[in-house]
Amino acid sequence: MNKFHTAVLTALIVSFGASAAVIEQQWGDWRNSGGMAFPLFTENKAGEELTLSCSGHELVVAYEDKKSHYRVNSTEGLKDMYVLINRKVYALEPRSYVPGEPIPAQVTFDALKRTGPKDKIAFTSAQSGESKPFSAKGLSNALDGITWQDCTQFP
Repeated sequence: MNKFHTAVLTALIVSFGASAAVIEQQWGDWRNSGGMAFPLFTENKAGEELTLSCSGHELVVAYEDKKSHYRVNSTEGLKDMYVLINRKVYALEPRSYVPGEPIPAQVTFDALKRTGPKDKIAFTSAQSGESKPFSAKGLSNALDGITWQDCTQFP
């Protein structure tokens, strides 16, 4: 009977430990932690990090220069803030100010979904300047099956 209780207790401990483990997924150069679709992040050769998430019913893009301990995100009201995909400029505003025009962040989200393994992504703002390029390898796979409507559902 004592061995039985030990076996049950061991099974419970192992089960609890496994459920508490953080699951990390990776798609090419992009990954996430926590087993959910977001946030997705990648690093470039310069040690900078780019993170894409859906929060507050909008697309949030965060940039971090780990060497200088500088971090900004698209919800902080930076001036002239954009994502560049192969040097093409994409805005991050969460709403359109012209009736009938597409939401800039949705256009950006859709463009990120269409990236290929050879595409390059950068972050830029008046305050941070332009980041070094990030690889888009795996990003379209990470975003596969996720729509703009899904993104705007995240509280």
